[in-house]
Amino acid sequence: MSSNQTGSDRGALGARLRELRAREGISGVSLASRLGWVQSKVSRIETGRQLPTEDDVRAWGAVIGADESLLDELLRQLRELRGEHIAWRRGATDAAQTGTQRSMMELAAEATLVRNFELGVVPGLLQTADYARVRLAENVEFHGAPGDDLEDALLLRIQRQQVLYDSAKHFRFVVTESVLRMSLCPVDVMRGQLDRLTALTGMSNVELGVIPTSARLPLAPLHGFVMFDDTVTVETWAEEQTWQTPADAQRFGRIFDRLHDVARHGEHAREIIQTTLAGLATPA
Repeated sequence: MSSNQTGSDRGALGARLRELRAREGISGVSLASRLGWVQSKVSRIETGRQLPTEDDVRAWGAVIGADESLLDELLRQLRELRGEHIAWRRGATDAAQTGTQRSMMELAAEATLVRNFELGVVPGLLQTADYARVRLAENVEFHGAPGDDLEDALLLRIQRQQVLYDSAKHFRFVVTESVLRMSLCPVDVMRGQLDRLTALTGMSNVELGVIPTSARLPLAPLHGFVMFDDTVTVETWAEEQTWQTPADAQRFGRIFDRLHDVARHGEHAREIIQTTLAGLATPA
């Protein structure tokens, strides 16, 4: 199934759910309230930006009074999509980068546990403004993202980081040592970024693990990923992919745990960061 077809089918399911809700005279806000969801979840499902779970569909059907036949129809449509990744063309090609940042902001706002593994770049929630600007500019140069919204996208990315200060949420980050050493930005920008990582390791609800280059890895780290509770997002060169099935959440959760186990944490992680920072301070 192509990305475009997957997106179209997902949109059709969302449109059908929206039609059924509206037919019963129930607003999106009212539906969210009855289900105990935030309203943005209803919006994402109805616009095709998020694939509902089977439990979501059953709960939706109960509120709108769906009979068994209609519920079976909706679940059958959902099952045709399950197991297929949800692929949005990256904001760099099909839409402004601000759209991507807003979607990620909503996911972070709703999640109580965020797990993030990266092997190439500093996690977005931990980036300084200068480091983030370089990353967003890269999307403009190499992926054709509109340049006129770069500063707006940067503002949204920085605003998204406010969730780190919500003590009800917990954040677990694991990065490889190469993330700290890779030359992806000017030295002064990277120096500021490493300083920020050091400071963040002191937050009670933020855990940062660093996998040293000498560590024996339990599996090949093929790519980075973020887990917002049980929603998994992966960014590739071509697109952003999202998985939401229980099986996928369990799979990525196991991968994260295994990588987390070989990382250095606390004072040991700070030592790796500080050693890298000292190396930056003296030009080669």
